[in-house]
Amino acid sequence: MGGSLVITHEPTQSQGKREVIFPNGNKAQIIAPALGTKADEILKSLNIAQPKAVLLLAGGAGNFEEMLHSRLTQLFSRGIARAAANIGAVIVDGGTQAGVMAMMGNGVADRGYKTSLIGVAPATRVTYPGGPPENSNSFPLDANHSHFVLVDCADWGGESATMSELASTLAKDIPIVTLVVNGGNATKQEVLLAVRRGWPVIVVKGSGGTADEIAKLYEEKPAFIQNPTLAEILDDGNIHLFKLTDTVGEMERLILLLLETKNDTSPLKQAWERFAIYDECAIRQQKTFLRLQMFIVMLGVLGTFLALLYTTLKYNNGLVGLGWLNETFHYTILVVPVLAAILLAASNRFNPGNKWVLLRASAESLKREIYRYRCRSGIYSEARTARASRESKLANRLEFISHQLMQTEVNLSYLPGYKGQIPPENSGAVGDEGMGFLTPDSYVAYRLLDQLRYFRRKTKGMERRLTIMQWLIYIVGGVGTVLAAIGYELWIALTASLVTAFGTYLQYMQTESQLVKFNQAVTDLENIRAWWTALSIEKQADQDNIDLLVDSTEKILEREHAGWAQQMQDAFAELREQQAKEAEKQQAGKKSDKDTPRTQNF
Repeated sequence: MGGSLVITHEPTQSQGKREVIFPNGNKAQIIAPALGTKADEILKSLNIAQPKAVLLLAGGAGNFEEMLHSRLTQLFSRGIARAAANIGAVIVDGGTQAGVMAMMGNGVADRGYKTSLIGVAPATRVTYPGGPPENSNSFPLDANHSHFVLVDCADWGGESATMSELASTLAKDIPIVTLVVNGGNATKQEVLLAVRRGWPVIVVKGSGGTADEIAKLYEEKPAFIQNPTLAEILDDGNIHLFKLTDTVGEMERLILLLLETKNDTSPLKQAWERFAIYDECAIRQQKTFLRLQMFIVMLGVLGTFLALLYTTLKYNNGLVGLGWLNETFHYTILVVPVLAAILLAASNRFNPGNKWVLLRASAESLKREIYRYRCRSGIYSEARTARASRESKLANRLEFISHQLMQTEVNLSYLPGYKGQIPPENSGAVGDEGMGFLTPDSYVAYRLLDQLRYFRRKTKGMERRLTIMQWLIYIVGGVGTVLAAIGYELWIALTASLVTAFGTYLQYMQTESQLVKFNQAVTDLENIRAWWTALSIEKQADQDNIDLLVDSTEKILEREHAGWAQQMQDAFAELREQQAKEAEKQQAGKKSDKDTPRTQNF
């Protein structure tokens, strides 16, 4: 039974804790804590273990007409209670045998009492076996709950703060969602407390009362809401509408979606996981590519240096009597270009550069879809999800992006599974938990400003790198001029090789062109930020402006990433062609040092 938890703490007189057995045989723990008792102490006394999620039910205690009662009964049993049982959630509600609380109790009973159900009610307004006698102002506690917390308050609504505090303590480091079904003024207060804590709210449209009031205002989006409680709920709340005409399966999916830090099958979690896989693989391919290019360039410079040193020593008789050194030079000069050719062939065959670009482009495409989805913008907006849910659209986009990537050479690479945190570390802005829906202001903070800071940081680094490389090119070129002036023309080949190496680095990193594009992205993002900030509060609440904010930002990022990918692929193709020509020259230039007389001064 749901309430048959073993009590390990002795009850105190002030708490008035006791176990009651209802006529249906269900056992429940009841506690009446003294004023000022902290929520964690109450939960400890009740011996409630930390759940995997919390579901807070705010709703009405009134009677429902037959058709509505039948729909809600199925919703609570096969939708809400089943979702709570599957995810291992604790449910917190008003606890009485009336209205939605009784339906919730029946739903938990239908699921075999797999879920702990905590009822919070005024101590002076409830009755139970062995407790105060029934009267015209009291309600019996529901026989299917597992725990009750009876608050020392005079009337209904006085228990709301305790209910919110208990739910908050239970939900420490785990997801929580608030469900609104019907309800009156006390329900408004409970929803307001949930909104102030930043909890997502599911509103059952068609269930009457407060739920329908919120649903109507949410859909109509009036410029002014007279009721201050409803105004705050609508302005600040992370609200999700569920139509009573939708299937109970949709309710279960919506609850699991909003509790998806523990939901392994949600499209959003899958998108983050796929992003993490592509991101990690892109980083691995990037490191492989850069290492290969560094070794190829270094071997080219080393080969030139050894050839020049060997020629210098030989023509100045520096190797006379040192046959072993002569042989060492000879074979080293032969091996270096061979190693460079091997690395070049490996780079062309495994092509880590292209794989890096393709994986990075796909990862960023997924991230753009994630943020559009979380903002409920574009194809994920309310107006465009009538026939297909947001989740199905995100799943389709995830499939499309992944399928496109697998049509490339990336399908010859190993893509490991992902077991890390969701969202992946360093995947977004600090403070963004990555899983919930975003308000426009949150999007600006966690996406637009985060990318703006990223581009500014990158442009600063790129400018420094470009300046250093250009100075090195100028300095090495100057050294070559000095060498020519003092009669060491032969060593100009080494300075030319170094200049080529620096130029090659700038070429495959596309530093100069990327600096230009990043600066343009910074300017464009700043313009969007200025436009959004200048809008009035009413216009910022307009869905068209929200769509424009998200779409404009994501298109700027898409344009930058697409341009980067194309530039990098073109640069890689040019680099491969250039390196192939250099390799041919080196092979053609392998002649005996006797073939070329030297007249330079040494």
